[in-house]
Amino acid sequence: MHTRLSYQRQDERAAFALADALGRAGADVVLDVWPTGADGAPDPETVVVLLWSAAWDRTPMEPAPLGAHVPVRLDDTPLPSALAGLRHVRLAQGWGRVSDEAAAMIVRLGFPALVPALPVRGNPTESTVVISDFGPLGLFASCPRCGGSSERLRPYVTVDHQYDRALRLVICGACNWQDGCEL
Repeated sequence: MHTRLSYQRQDERAAFALADALGRAGADVVLDVWPTGADGAPDPETVVVLLWSAAWDRTPMEPAPLGAHVPVRLDDTPLPSALAGLRHVRLAQGWGRVSDEAAAMIVRLGFPALVPALPVRGNPTESTVVISDFGPLGLFASCPRCGGSSERLRPYVTVDHQYDRALRLVICGACNWQDGCEL
């Protein structure tokens, strides 16, 4: 599974972490710093994973879809209009952290016939655009209670002083549903 990972120089640490996770998920990854990397369209056997963040705002040109693109958002910076309708993964658990499940989902989006479906919380459908990765809490397509987009879900870390433990939470901004686990 040939994969070209395009990113901005400012996102290099996150790109290396993503490349490692994609490798564990079975992808053969080539790193490509935008715009100095490979020119032209990739061969049909290659999927372009585009690591998207606020760093792209400082770039005079935006990437055009070439072949199969799988955007991966590091933050809440919106994708450009040319890529906005593509299914993509949002790394909601933090900058540069990629769970093995999220890497497997990215590979699945690029090579759907080769990789089996993964468990995703909420109600994923063919029209689901964003899959959000919350690390140990899992992948979310939508809020399990209200069905709102996973864009409405936010990570949160807190301390339960009564039991002296740190908790990682995911909270829905629409209905206040939440789930959590210990750190």
